Amino acid sequence: MIRFAILLRGLDPRLKLGTALVLGPAIWLMGAAQAGVCAVVLLCIVAALASGQTLGARMVRGLLLFVFFWVAAKAGLDAVSGVPWPEVATGAVDLAVRLAALLLLGLSLALSASARALGLAVAWAVRPVVGREYAWKLALSLALMVHFLPMCLVTVSEVRQTVARRCPGCGFFQRMIVIPQAVIRALGQKTWNQTLAVAGRGLDCPHAWEPDFSWSGRDTCCALLAGCAVLWVGCSIFYPS
Repeated sequence: MIRFAILLRGLDPRLKLGTALVLGPAIWLMGAAQAGVCAVVLLCIVAALASGQTLGARMVRGLLLFVFFWVAAKAGLDAVSGVPWPEVATGAVDLAVRLAALLLLGLSLALSASARALGLAVAWAVRPVVGREYAWKLALSLALMVHFLPMCLVTVSEVRQTVARRCPGCGFFQRMIVIPQAVIRALGQKTWNQTLAVAGRGLDCPHAWEPDFSWSGRDTCCALLAGCAVLWVGCSIFYPS
């Protein structure tokens, strides 16, 4: 598993970003069974990438709890509005599978490549279209977004652990009030720290986002595998069984 994670982290970020951009919209278009297969595969990838991190398992659990919350909310609203129970269950399962697959896709991308590497990949891709002046701004925006995805999951896990230790008698509804407020406050502080870090490292200028990539034979093999996966996804969308 460790070797697999090292292999994924060593791939060209352009390959990983392109695969994610294709699979993301496709997950909403393919059938629920195919989306479930993607979710299982992505869960294995995320488990491998997060195994070496202290809060890796908690990040995955926090993501799944997020999915459960929104699925439960959708099912509750459908039931209250008078939707028949079989349709409520089907819609909840469908949303759970697709949402979990999308979040796992984003988390696997964030864990397999650094935010700067993904930003450089974006700058390389969009520079011929938008020009050098705007390419680095898009790269910086994506890098910050990718950086904050695992950070949000880690922050939620840390806040939940802190509340459980300091307020062991806190009830469920009290935790639902305290935890979001603490998470927002912590993320606000982290945002300010990230702003200072970006300015201090000189990442707020075009020169810091000049892409310099080298394509290897390993990237070619993985690109062929990714192409086969994309072909399977396309067949599942346009020729459903």
